[in-house]
Amino acid sequence: NVLRAHKMGNQRRVRADEIENTIKKLVAIIQSFQEKIISSVDKMPYGIRYMAMCLRKDLKEKFPESSDEEIMKAVGNLLYYRYMNPVITAPDSFEIVDLEAGKTMNNIQRRNLGSIAKILQHAASYKIFDSDAKYLASLNAFIKSAYIKFMEFFATASAIEEIEDHFNMDEFSDVTMLNKPMIFISPNEICSTHKLLLDHQNEITEGDNDPLTEVLSSLGPVPEEENEQMLGGEKSTEFGLVLTNKWELNMSDENNTQALFSKTKYLVVDLLRIQRGESLTSVLHTGANKQQQELYRAIHSRRMAEQQGQEDEEEKNAKLSVFDPNDTTIDKLKQHIIKNLQILETHKMVTATEDYQELLTSIARDICNQRKYRQRRKQDLKKMAATMDRMNKKKKYYGEAVAHYQEYVKACVSKLSKKQRVGNKKKTAKYTAQKLYDKKVLVSIDDVHQSTFRAVTIEFSTTDEVGVFEVSGKLGGLNLEKINLIFEDLLQLQYEGVSNFSTLL
Repeated sequence: NVLRAHKMGNQRRVRADEIENTIKKLVAIIQSFQEKIISSVDKMPYGIRYMAMCLRKDLKEKFPESSDEEIMKAVGNLLYYRYMNPVITAPDSFEIVDLEAGKTMNNIQRRNLGSIAKILQHAASYKIFDSDAKYLASLNAFIKSAYIKFMEFFATASAIEEIEDHFNMDEFSDVTMLNKPMIFISPNEICSTHKLLLDHQNEITEGDNDPLTEVLSSLGPVPEEENEQMLGGEKSTEFGLVLTNKWELNMSDENNTQALFSKTKYLVVDLLRIQRGESLTSVLHTGANKQQQELYRAIHSRRMAEQQGQEDEEEKNAKLSVFDPNDTTIDKLKQHIIKNLQILETHKMVTATEDYQELLTSIARDICNQRKYRQRRKQDLKKMAATMDRMNKKKKYYGEAVAHYQEYVKACVSKLSKKQRVGNKKKTAKYTAQKLYDKKVLVSIDDVHQSTFRAVTIEFSTTDEVGVFEVSGKLGGLNLEKINLIFEDLLQLQYEGVSNFSTLL
């Protein structure tokens, strides 16, 4: 008994040493995960960081008595638990890891990632283990230090510039865009967004004169479920939508003051490149010499040449154009500017007595931001290059996956076809329409009442072509037209979530 007890004691010590070593390895791996997360703060999408910033501000405003630590825990729940945790537990679902076509992660890998995600979640929310769990309780010291790091990370991630500064946008951005933005959205997302806006309309709009109030009023209520069913499987299919300003008018429309202000800036810049003076007013009322007239004609001719061959495109985007072909001379350009300034002054956007300083200040601001715009374009080019590289890798991966899938489908269909054929004879299956209706294979038959389905026979037969099935029918001794069902088409419909489809017999 003494020897047995000694042996069991040694086994427990060995097992304890193994558990302790395993925990040390786990801590080292979790630390590397946390370091990667913290160091990637600048790579996080702007959208999720902006949501974190808004959440932080709103919580502080709604619960002023709460400590910064409590508020940061809520921000951490968004950033880690909702955003990062799903990627750690299932990286293959988010295409974080590259797997060969046809291969998936095994259960051991998923279990290990689940353990890592669990400890990181405890660290993010500062949830320590009870002393009853002896070995897990040894992780509490690490959880405390990791929690401090996470709090600093959440504070940094939720401190981000405003949307206008990040995207360099102002009230004139819409009228200066050459290409309108496009979004990809599904009908489901449109309905969800519509419902969300209606539910919180009073909180996000500023009375009846708010543009969003007019948009929601014109849209009406959210479509009912029976109307949504008309879309069938298309509810989750994404469509590309070009965003257009509901209140956008032509650049020539005098009532569109913002567009007119932006266009006038371009015209004034063109004028000041050629003729200068003590003030804008003096330049507008001072005649141009012969050299200045010739320089403007050369610029005008060059721009007219650039527009040749693009007339159709210009007609489509006339409201975005800032170049007026009618300004053939510098005097006509000045007349155009003076007319625009008079209109802008009636809308109190510029003041003649102050020599249109508002317009000149806006031009100066644009010039000062040019360097910032160039830097942003360089960053965008780097991001685009990195995105192209990832897209090429993803294209290669999808190409391999499609090839593997096609081979798999061909093998399955070929095997299915062999089983269904006996010698050189076709295998046929016959059902009444009533039986198919009971099994929910058949939904309805045009011009045939459900009570007469027992008199309708539908026959499914294999064909010489792999994966193609012939369907025929009889109604009261009358043969119906035969059709072919392609197995791959059915799989595609199933993938798209289409539960019903129509066909003709």
